[in-house]
Amino acid sequence: MAQPEPIITVDQLVKTYGDKNVVDSVSFEVKKGEIFGILGPNGAGKTTTLEMLEALRTIDGGTATIDGIDVAGEPRRIKNIIGIQLQSTMFYDKLTLRE
Repeated sequence: MAQPEPIITVDQLVKTYGDKNVVDSVSFEVKKGEIFGILGPNGAGKTTTLEMLEALRTIDGGTATIDGIDVAGEPRRIKNIIGIQLQSTMFYDKLTLRE
């Protein structure tokens, strides 16, 4: 049986603040219908990785696509097709009232 195409593809994702890499070359795929979790200690970059996938933080290196849409290239389109609730709620500088 053929494997389903990935709905999320992350390839060598990088986020830096100054000279500190907070996400360092993270890669993974999530196939449609798959249950997926990101585990790690505090400060490992889990939330930052998700925020980059949500187009709430800029991607400093690598690529990420959701349903074939480039996250960095089409952030507004990404925000229109996803919905996420993390364990704590906060307001982001880039989020408008409408969003």
